[in-house]
Amino acid sequence: MACSWPPYCLPLLTLHLLLSNSLVFSDPQDPARLLKFRTSLTNIKLLSNWNLDIPPCVGASPNWNGMICNKDGSVFGLQLENMGLSGTIDIDTLAEVTSIRTLSFTNNSFEGTMPNVLKIGPLHGIFLSYNKFSGEVGDDAFKGMDSLRKIGLGNNNLTGKIPASVRELPFLVDLQLQNNQFEGKIPDLEQKDLKVNFANNRLVGSIPKGLRNQDPSSFAGNNLCGKPLRSCKKKLNKRWAFNFKSH
Repeated sequence: MACSWPPYCLPLLTLHLLLSNSLVFSDPQDPARLLKFRTSLTNIKLLSNWNLDIPPCVGASPNWNGMICNKDGSVFGLQLENMGLSGTIDIDTLAEVTSIRTLSFTNNSFEGTMPNVLKIGPLHGIFLSYNKFSGEVGDDAFKGMDSLRKIGLGNNNLTGKIPASVRELPFLVDLQLQNNQFEGKIPDLEQKDLKVNFANNRLVGSIPKGLRNQDPSSFAGNNLCGKPLRSCKKKLNKRWAFNFKSH
């Protein structure tokens, strides 16, 4: 499985090694579904070897560019990174490939709102960083996705609040939201071993207790306070301040 930029590949490879024993099934209709999905994309020169003459996977070995394969020949995930792709990500069709557990479209040219990944509930990882996605991400964007471990949305133009549903993901270990325009407060995140990056957004307020062990650089470029950054200044009680000045 080729990848020209290793930092983007590592999350997917790690997920595949950790979760390769997931219960999945190969469906003979999946190649046709993947070809239908490809029609929603533009600039697909690097996907020219997707055709029905050969299966996407033979065992754990991929035949089609961008495939991550299970040992039984089913498609574990798509790793369509650094390909100059644009167009629309047809989540409805991908959801019909029931063996898919991870999706990466990192470093392409997709625009518009973030795809509704909620339609693929069993996902373990979704990586959409370094595109041109914009607009708000709904509070329920990840609701009920109990298997989701890694979310990569960094380096887009996303706005609004950080979706509250990230609090409900029991196995979340990596949340990358840097270099967007998220605003408001950071949700109280208490997942064990969670690593985050909220740098360069418009976030305000104190850093939640569960994130005080993070690297300070993960919060840079916001208006945040509290460990691991500077202490938050306590506001004086207005009545006390008035009495103080009057004496």
